[in-house]
Amino acid sequence: MQRRQFMKAAAGLAGGALAQDRPQAQGVAAKMVGIQMEVAPIHDRGAGKVLDEIQRLAHVNTIFLGVFTYTDTRAGVRGPGFHGGNFATVHPQFYKDTPLTPADMRATDFGGYDVLADMIPEAKKRGMKTFCWVIEDNFRPRFGKTGEIWGRDLYGRIPERHPGGPCVNNPGYRAFVTGLMEDYARSYEIDGVMWGAERQGPLGSSLGAYHNGAHSDPGQVACFCRFCEAKGKRQGIDFERARQGYLALEKFVRSGRAGTRPRDGYFVAFWRILLEYPEILAWEMLWTRSMREHYAAVYERVKSVRPELQVGWHIWHNISFSPFYRAEQDYAELAKHADYIKPVLYNNCAGERMVSYLESVGQNVFGDVPKAEMLQFESRIMDISEAPLERLAAAGLSADYVYRDTQRALDDVAGTRTAIWPGIDIDVPTPRAKCTPESVRAATLAALRAGAQGVLLSRAYLEMKPENLRGAGQALEEFGAV
Repeated sequence: MQRRQFMKAAAGLAGGALAQDRPQAQGVAAKMVGIQMEVAPIHDRGAGKVLDEIQRLAHVNTIFLGVFTYTDTRAGVRGPGFHGGNFATVHPQFYKDTPLTPADMRATDFGGYDVLADMIPEAKKRGMKTFCWVIEDNFRPRFGKTGEIWGRDLYGRIPERHPGGPCVNNPGYRAFVTGLMEDYARSYEIDGVMWGAERQGPLGSSLGAYHNGAHSDPGQVACFCRFCEAKGKRQGIDFERARQGYLALEKFVRSGRAGTRPRDGYFVAFWRILLEYPEILAWEMLWTRSMREHYAAVYERVKSVRPELQVGWHIWHNISFSPFYRAEQDYAELAKHADYIKPVLYNNCAGERMVSYLESVGQNVFGDVPKAEMLQFESRIMDISEAPLERLAAAGLSADYVYRDTQRALDDVAGTRTAIWPGIDIDVPTPRAKCTPESVRAATLAALRAGAQGVLLSRAYLEMKPENLRGAGQALEEFGAV
């Protein structure tokens, strides 16, 4: 039997004894069973009712609560006038070195409601843990002096939407994030934190090398602010040469989107720009290393307050599509400052997202290759074997993808204490592919059989149909974890 066929069998849904590459857990306590949850259902229904439901359906033992967000969908509050921010009490002493004031940061959408004060005691009654989930949203909120901590693009502008975001080299932003984490760690009896940034460096952003990247602005890549400029100069990088290189990439991408093929082809033209401006890659790695330093700062601040708290990172789904992003998100490096890593392995929506990624890079760096052939290339280099292009968006990716990418992550952190908790797709919205109880069961089983120390049911509780959430619970039972 070929290796890929064997691995699909190992991750499949059929009953019976299937091959297991890693030891099976002994009891549910050995597995972290988490769920990402918005504030709205806790406020509207009460923590106790929600917790009872998710325990009954899926044996959840850990809540990842979106306690800080300025995106309405992440809070579960849709409509105009959404404010967002911190849905817990803000303690001013932790925010002295940031331009954001406590009044700026406090979410007002539920009045003075403190979701952590509501959630933690109810979770403890049920033997459940509470993690603070803080994900760096991409569009700039309208409260406070956020412009002072945001990055700058090639023209000195503030990128308002993806792929923009706060600058991790801005001391005001660094102080805000570390202060926020210390506030949670000191002020509440939490069990851990999860932080993530669904962003990448300027190279991938310039190429639109992510799903829906074809609609991005290659001139709004970041960051080229004064803090990054000063840091680059200290490292011997010519800031203006780097900026000129990215301006050349902007022109290259805009030309490709307009349908103008370079005389020598897209890839040759791309490589020629890199040869002419090697500062492009130097600036890209400046961004990547700066993000790793940011992770380390968060980790060290939390551990300095309460060493027993678990600290980990939500890793953007782009790691399944873009070889550029995957190369930079080196789990072995991240494991140096991580108790766990949550790779987003949302298989149901992944087919549509992969098609979107191919459409984007197919207009520039890989524009010489027909999309069907590009999918074959992508499958080879990213170790994915799925439906053909014409069926991929509707079919999604299989449980085999979850199995293999879980194993890859575990191999990357082998020899460390870092756990891998894959994110499992339960009803992440897509126009075509739809989750079923069986597909959720398959994906959950695949992660467990690959050896994951836990699973994180994702993307958001309010999106999940009860019958599909139950599919995850059935997988845990079948695996022998309950």
